[in-house]
Amino acid sequence: MKKMFEPFKKKRYSEQIASLIQKKIIKEDILVGSRLPTERQLAEDLNVSRAVVREALRILDSLGHIQIKKGPKGGIFVSNVYHKPISVSLKTMADNGQITVDDIWDVRLNFEPYIIMKAAKNAKKEDIIKLNSLFKDAEMHFDDPVYLKNKNIEFHVILANMSGNPILSIFTKALLEILAEVAFNFLDLTFEQNLFNIHKELAEAITKRKTKEAKRLFYKDMDFLKNHLQKSLSTKKK
Repeated sequence: MKKMFEPFKKKRYSEQIASLIQKKIIKEDILVGSRLPTERQLAEDLNVSRAVVREALRILDSLGHIQIKKGPKGGIFVSNVYHKPISVSLKTMADNGQITVDDIWDVRLNFEPYIIMKAAKNAKKEDIIKLNSLFKDAEMHFDDPVYLKNKNIEFHVILANMSGNPILSIFTKALLEILAEVAFNFLDLTFEQNLFNIHKELAEAITKRKTKEAKRLFYKDMDFLKNHLQKSLSTKKK
C-alpha cells in the first residue's frame, strides 16, 4: 500500500542555524544596523564549521534579515529588507518577460489608494515630521535628478509605512524597487521636479485627512509618471 505521507526530512545544520539567528534577532529586537559576531565567532559559538555558518548567513541575507558588507569596515549587520525575496522573484519574472510594467501598474492602482486612505486616517505627528524632512532634504538638491528620484520613491515608502500595515509596506517596497530599475534609465530633472511638487500636494491632503483629494492627486501622480515612462520608452525604441 502506498504511503500517504513521506517521512519528515531533517533540516540541514545551516537551516537550523539560520532559524536560530533569525529568532534571536527578532526576539531580542536587535536594532537594524547592529553588527553581529564574525563568521568565525559564530562557528566557534555554535560548534560547527565556518562553511555551515556561511550557508546560514547566505539564507538570512536572501531573506533580508542581515546584510553582509565587504572591506575594512565590513561585517555582518542586522537588516530589515524583508521585501527582498519578493523583489528578487519579481525581477526574475520581469527579466523573463512574465510580468510587465503594466502588470505592476495595475497592482499599484488597486492597492495604493487603500494605502492613502489608511495613511490619512493613521497619520501621526512623527509621520508628518518625516514627510517634511524628506521635502526639505529634496529641495536642497533640487538640481540633482538622481537625488530627487530617490526622494520621490522614498515618499511612497513613507506613505506605505504610515498605513500601519507592514504587509503593505513590504509589497510597496518590492514593487517600487522594480519600477525604479526601469525609471532610472530615463532621468529627467524637470519631470522629477514636477513629480515632487505633486507629492507635496498629496502629502498636504493626507495630513489634513482629505482622503478624496489625496486619491485624486495620487491618480494624477500615476498618470504623470506613466505618460513620462511611455514617452521615454517609445523614444528609446526609435
